[in-house]
Amino acid sequence: MSRLFPKSFLVLFAGLMCSAIGSVRADQAALQSIREAGGIVRSVGGGWEIEFQRKGKAMKSDSLAKVALLGDSVLALNLRGTLTADEGLKQLGELRNLGRLHLERTEVGDEGLAHLTGLKKLKYLNLYGTRVSDKGLVHLASLPRLERVYLWETGVTGEGCAELARSLPNLKIVRGVNLDEVAAQAEDRKKKSEEKKKKVVRVNLEWTPAGTETPPRSKGGGTLSSISIINSRQESVKLYWVEYGGGLKYYAEIAAGETLTRGSFSKATWLISDLNEEPLGYFTATVEPSQVKVPE
Repeated sequence: MSRLFPKSFLVLFAGLMCSAIGSVRADQAALQSIREAGGIVRSVGGGWEIEFQRKGKAMKSDSLAKVALLGDSVLALNLRGTLTADEGLKQLGELRNLGRLHLERTEVGDEGLAHLTGLKKLKYLNLYGTRVSDKGLVHLASLPRLERVYLWETGVTGEGCAELARSLPNLKIVRGVNLDEVAAQAEDRKKKSEEKKKKVVRVNLEWTPAGTETPPRSKGGGTLSSISIINSRQESVKLYWVEYGGGLKYYAEIAAGETLTRGSFSKATWLISDLNEEPLGYFTATVEPSQVKVPE
């Protein structure tokens, strides 16, 4: 062998082999420590995906240090629901190939995000339910490959997210559903709807008393509009639609002093009776929003 290869080469080769074997043994020891600490290790894409299932429990102080020993081979890390805090994230600076990081429902805050600025290959970051605010988002601007960040139920604001989006225009920021905002928007829509109803200018329909003539049948081909029926009587009345064939179809009862607003096609004839179904009168809807008063 020494005749084929120089002695110096053999020494170098032996050194490299020992180093590789030592590295493998170190990785295996780190992986075993991670498993003993409650971690799950999966082999993915030539590296490791590590997940700690310790919901609501403190991790051993050296658990993340063991993860850090794996260095560039860690591609994904899931700390969801653990009691990981800002200080623990210092260990993640060695994970230069980390692409996915789950920190949702942890104790991480703004100071913790400062330890992530070296993760230049990070694409996915979940901060749902953490203590992060706009102050911490500044650190994320230094992650050029970040594609998606989840910020639901955190302290961030719309202004903070907008600033981050300006720094990383290709980043998708997911803030989830803010129930307070949804309720406020629903209330605002309700107010606008009520204001719109008040502003509607309605034409007065002609009221024809019963007995004057037979109510005409409704005609098809009308335009959908709305009518407001004002019951000025001291008792309730009934509303009927006069069908195309001349029959009557009951629709509603209108209490004394109340107003009923409903949709109606133009050319539709409506009949009003008392509670004993004695006809009081009728009217025909028009294209314009309209109103009619049932006389006392």
